[in-house]
Amino acid sequence: MLSNELKAQIRQSFMSLKKNMDGFKVRQTQNRMIAEISKTLSGEYKGNNNILCIEAPTGTGKTFAYLIGSILIAKANKKKLIISSANVSLQEQLFFKDIPQVQKYCCIDFEYALVKGRSRYVCIHNLINVCENNTSDNFLFESIPLFDKPPGKYQLEQLNEMLNDYSTKKWNGEIDDLMRVPDHSIWKKIACNRFTCTTKSCEFYQNCAFFKARQKITKADVIVANHDLVLADLSTGNTILPNVNKSIFIFDEAHHLNSKALSHFSLTTSTELIKTSVKQTKAVSEQLCKISKQDMPDIDIKQIDDYLTNLIQLFKKLEFNDNIYLFNQGIIDKSINQISENILTLIGAIQTKFMLLKESWDDYLKITVIDKSISDSINNATGECEQHLLSIIALFSSFLQTDEPNKAPHSRWIEKSTLANKKNSYLLNSAQTNISKNLDQLIWSKVSGAVLTSATLTSLGSFERLNKQLGLLRNENQYLRLPSPFVFDQVDFIAAKLKASPTQVYEHTQEVALQLLKRLDSNEGSLVLFASNKQMQIVADLIEKKLDCTLFVQGKYPKKYILEKHTDLRKQGKGSVIFGLDSFAEGVDLKGDNLTHVIIAKLRFSVPTSPIDKTLATYLESQNRNPFMEISLPDASLKLIQACGRLIRTETDTGKITIFDNRLVSKFYGKQLLNALPSYNIIVE
Repeated sequence: MLSNELKAQIRQSFMSLKKNMDGFKVRQTQNRMIAEISKTLSGEYKGNNNILCIEAPTGTGKTFAYLIGSILIAKANKKKLIISSANVSLQEQLFFKDIPQVQKYCCIDFEYALVKGRSRYVCIHNLINVCENNTSDNFLFESIPLFDKPPGKYQLEQLNEMLNDYSTKKWNGEIDDLMRVPDHSIWKKIACNRFTCTTKSCEFYQNCAFFKARQKITKADVIVANHDLVLADLSTGNTILPNVNKSIFIFDEAHHLNSKALSHFSLTTSTELIKTSVKQTKAVSEQLCKISKQDMPDIDIKQIDDYLTNLIQLFKKLEFNDNIYLFNQGIIDKSINQISENILTLIGAIQTKFMLLKESWDDYLKITVIDKSISDSINNATGECEQHLLSIIALFSSFLQTDEPNKAPHSRWIEKSTLANKKNSYLLNSAQTNISKNLDQLIWSKVSGAVLTSATLTSLGSFERLNKQLGLLRNENQYLRLPSPFVFDQVDFIAAKLKASPTQVYEHTQEVALQLLKRLDSNEGSLVLFASNKQMQIVADLIEKKLDCTLFVQGKYPKKYILEKHTDLRKQGKGSVIFGLDSFAEGVDLKGDNLTHVIIAKLRFSVPTSPIDKTLATYLESQNRNPFMEISLPDASLKLIQACGRLIRTETDTGKITIFDNRLVSKFYGKQLLNALPSYNIIVE
């Protein structure tokens, strides 16, 4: 329960923040958000979960609301507070800007720490080995290489510079703090990896960037994470973050949680990876046995190669569409299923033998002194082998799994790609189409309390889509939609009169170009949002030379550069137009005269194009359900509101929104989409 003392502390902290923070604006909706978070997390709603979903529109001040409310309650209940954002940049804004502000005015002391995924930290052990080139001089280099190909001269110079900066404490070991980031193929070999890490046995344990960060977590009251890290940690045994049942979670930008989870629980492997992994495992096993004088386990490469050859022959007979073959309702063809079972059995047997050998090797190292360069090479290689074998087993296990009847099936597909030698490689994929059960098992059923918040959580005015995606139950949790603090009735939302429907692609594209030339003001700041990159590029080519102001097109320049240049031009009183796709429809904050006209080329309906979406849509149809009404329409509503939300960012912002999609008027669902918008002055031409 929320004690009087705790209420007073929350009120005192908020009043101090309001009184002393520069530029602080009083919002009734912020007060209400703090109150609702406090009541939910402290268990005021008896018989319900301590879970709150809260839609807090731009201008609510949601970050300070959830920080003030949750930090004090977590401390009072001796729980850890884990704040999860959608990406690393939002994470860093919380850590370096927002939380330090709250710390100034909070009436209790608290410590906070930033945590990122293990792979974002350098393994100093591996970095030193590469820079000193320890592996090149020993006999293992060719059979169990640290690299597919050794780094080039300029790459080695860069790695040596990184080592020097780490040694002199100019660099903290995080990839995000590098001025020049190494190639991905190089970084993954020197990054921390749980399969190759020897933890406290490593001579550099005390100086390890990852474990230094981890030690800070154990002392912190507030931990700033991101969705990817949370999902990765909880699904691999909860070894980095505090125990879920001893934690309160805040999921900021929670509308991204479903897509992050779908991606996270997807599995993949390739025919080439299977071949190389088995060969590497045999090579490493031979070296282990040679040094430690053990009997070599039987690893039959030829048998696996034969099965892979047969599997590839079956794949060649499939009819690929854009290099994708999607199994109907996730059911694998019998012939492919049988060979896959044989491969899984063989790989499973190899993995069992290899792990026993690895254990014997670990014991051997405890009683025998051998050249460190040799043991380091072997330990890295054994870790990689273990990682690859487990990933192959996980894929085939999911690939061959029988789905539960009357439940959304897995999506399973083959993806064809061409290698450098012009041979085809095949990726085998298996992904869940519904991750609600996973999230319930990992988080909702265990957590001490949780807040899910975003400016856009509802679709068509309802939390129902969110509930289905994330496995939340309406009658067991708390829900709150806050009104916007901004006044929208002076904003014109114009449904432009167009002859062509967006389904008439060529005609619509030509008409959009003509309409833009008529409607764009060359003295203003405008943002034009497209649902199709192809349409955006064609329209840009058609109008760029006819505009009397600068046009920035996404893809030609980085997003950050475009926004900076656009803002500079507006400061000089010059007109500027930005053409953007989805990433410009969210998270873009152009205040005042920087943006006075948002133009939307067409509604962004999520046509099922990905294998996961197609499988789910087919399943819903098989159940006599309508995927358009259940998925596409609610998602289009949310995306439309997000796009419109780029215009009004403060109380003094003005402007208009124009959309070139006549389906808002001609289709039955148009009214639903219009009714779900904020209270704009809607004008249908």
